[in-house]
Amino acid sequence: MTSPAEPELHLDIPGGFHSLGLDLTPEAQVEQLWSIAKEIWPTGSDFQREVAFHSYREMADHALAENSFYAGFCLDEAPDGRLTTASLLARLDPLDEPDAELSARGLFEALSVNENNTVEHVRVPAGPGVLVLCGLQWQSEPGDETAPSLPLARADVYLPLTRMGRLLVLSLTTPSLPDLPFYVSLLSKSAHDLTVSSGAEPSPALDADGETRTTIADEVRADFG
Repeated sequence: MTSPAEPELHLDIPGGFHSLGLDLTPEAQVEQLWSIAKEIWPTGSDFQREVAFHSYREMADHALAENSFYAGFCLDEAPDGRLTTASLLARLDPLDEPDAELSARGLFEALSVNENNTVEHVRVPAGPGVLVLCGLQWQSEPGDETAPSLPLARADVYLPLTRMGRLLVLSLTTPSLPDLPFYVSLLSKSAHDLTVSSGAEPSPALDADGETRTTIADEVRADFG
């Protein structure tokens, strides 16, 4: 008897993001990272491209250490001429709770413990999930308060994929704070468009609560319904 095929995740990465090649062989990944460095710095010096290459390699190593199956970043020019950038990670964690609703509820409670998080229930066709928004301070020298630092905004989406027995985590980080709503709209599209090959039935979207809000958290929250 032929056993049924294992469910597979199909995730569309937003356009404009350069893959750091986590799915490639070491040799192919090196070629991929050098290609990105040349694309980002078409008129730059060899030194600039080499610095970029090593930065991308460090990003890829960090992503692998976090068990990510995808890592990418984008660097572009905003309509007003500013440079804008963001990084995106995707990973699959074990999922013990077979009920997606209970799993999402438990995640909501656990993630709400951190008072720095803005946590919201979301729903996409694949099922219920949780959106977390928070601010971070990147330190060039951890432990040295006088070292240069950079404010970052981070958005995480947690989606229990019970047919796979996995928790999908999408993490987007950007120092381009004014562009956070735009980047989270891209994250939302990936979350809404993902499919699992086992053919899970889409769940209805949540109704809006009718309240008018003006914060960035509310702007990006609206993308998830």
